[in-house]
Amino acid sequence: MNTSAKTRPVVLVSPPMEKACEPLLGIATLKAFLELHDVPCECIDANVEAQDWILNADRIDAMVAAAGGVAANREFRAWPTLRRQIDRLKAGLRSWYAYEDENRYRTTVTSLNRALGVAAAATSPHIRATLSNYEDTRYCDMDSGSVLDAARAPEDNLFFPWFRDVLIPRIAALNPSVVGLSFIFRSQLIPGAVLAGMIKTALPDVHVTLGGELISAWVDIVEDTHLLELGDSIIPYEGELPLLALARADGVCGEDVPNLIWRDVDGRVHKNPTKKVHALSEVPAPDYSWARWDLYFSPVRTAAMVTARGCYWNRCTFCPEVVNPETLLRVAQVPRLAADMDEIHERYGVQHFHFIDSALPPRTMVGVAQHIIDNNRPYTWYGFSRLERVLRKPSLTQLLAQGGCRMLKLGLETASQRLLDGMDKRQNVDDVSAILRNLRAAGIMVHAFLMFGTPREVHEDAEATRAFIAEHSDCVQFLNCSLMNLAHGSPMGLDPPAHGITGVTPFTIEGRTLDLALYSNFEGEGWGRLEARRFLHREFLKDPDVRPLHVRTAAIYDSNHSAFFHAMLFGAESSAA
Repeated sequence: MNTSAKTRPVVLVSPPMEKACEPLLGIATLKAFLELHDVPCECIDANVEAQDWILNADRIDAMVAAAGGVAANREFRAWPTLRRQIDRLKAGLRSWYAYEDENRYRTTVTSLNRALGVAAAATSPHIRATLSNYEDTRYCDMDSGSVLDAARAPEDNLFFPWFRDVLIPRIAALNPSVVGLSFIFRSQLIPGAVLAGMIKTALPDVHVTLGGELISAWVDIVEDTHLLELGDSIIPYEGELPLLALARADGVCGEDVPNLIWRDVDGRVHKNPTKKVHALSEVPAPDYSWARWDLYFSPVRTAAMVTARGCYWNRCTFCPEVVNPETLLRVAQVPRLAADMDEIHERYGVQHFHFIDSALPPRTMVGVAQHIIDNNRPYTWYGFSRLERVLRKPSLTQLLAQGGCRMLKLGLETASQRLLDGMDKRQNVDDVSAILRNLRAAGIMVHAFLMFGTPREVHEDAEATRAFIAEHSDCVQFLNCSLMNLAHGSPMGLDPPAHGITGVTPFTIEGRTLDLALYSNFEGEGWGRLEARRFLHREFLKDPDVRPLHVRTAAIYDSNHSAFFHAMLFGAESSAA
């Protein structure tokens, strides 16, 4: 960091609660960009640090005692046993021990999750916390007024003592001009709103801005919500240029700060024009110098990366990003991407990379693999890929495997060709079959994503999916099954009749204004979500060839942990390769 810079630092925070498997790419990228331009920046992964703080035997002891002791609540009765195991459980998820046996892994995660549940119940009977989620029945995270209420009652929150005693004094000591909170998942909203309010109370002269993918989803309606009451501004979409301008202005809002949404002294909401970096070459390699590698629930240091901004396909009819006017595709050149991987490896000892793109371009995957092979790098990697026909070539899948690919996350969605065509997926079921067999032969795991209950689905379509997965159960290692919700802003959401949707009904909760809902209920030409749900649970997941894939899929951590089971399932090499 350039400590001689006159500009006061920017502090970027990732609030709880989300999966604590790897440091957040967004704030690491912003830190690198800001410091390239002589703006000092500190990053704090409040999610992983808060989880480590709460998952402490002595601390939970005190919380249980304050709540009346073990006898006071049936949820506490398992605590004496969990207490003896908690350090071993955390160590197990941070080493290869838990990933060498399916039952051992499942027991480890379930037990650690129960320990967190004890802490939540000891704080309040209204709180339900897991290792990846946070709920408080007093508040609704789809109602911005309720989120604001949560921010105004910080003492209700599970993390209030840590925010008050540890995090905010740490932020204050840095003397920042701007504190940015990054919201990626809805599970961060209530704790993050509480944190934003506490920072404004403790540090009233510090500019608090909210950003991240979740916040960006509400950009069109933000003036009709209470989101701007949580902080001083909102930065939707990309943060490099607005944060740089805001820091140089010492946290003062103005028309010259791109992307900024803010309210002036007269209460008027301003939405400044957006501006983005023109090419990814303008952004340096992510700076992970702040990462608490010892705290992540991962057996190896894992770094998230992107090969592009925007999706190169950008046509799936259920995806809201397709019609987003702010979606601008910029693809990283492979030599630059390879150099960034090498830099991250050399600086932080990272050998495992998680590409978080919506879909990895085949040419990029080949380039990454070839770099690893040609330069004898020890890297392994995984990410999302489309089922492109080029993956039918055994030589290509073998190259990917030799070049470090351990798993691909694939949006199979359905085995009904007519439904795939209606989604504009442009994938052929016969191609998918060949691709899956190629990947299995190459030793690349598949984490398959399936979507039931689409508007035109009928029983025959769902049955085709069941039969297809059962037939290819030796080629698919993990399953993520979902029921479709209608995303606001997706092609389906903007023109329902064109996609077989006969009726749209907003979500409703009595007494709540669901202004932050991102999806709606719908009725379609097919058999409907209720019948799809019944099929999923009564037939699909009970199929003897399908069920083992579902059971094997990591509880809570899902695909974030799937790649670590490669050695257990394939046994061809050490997991530490």
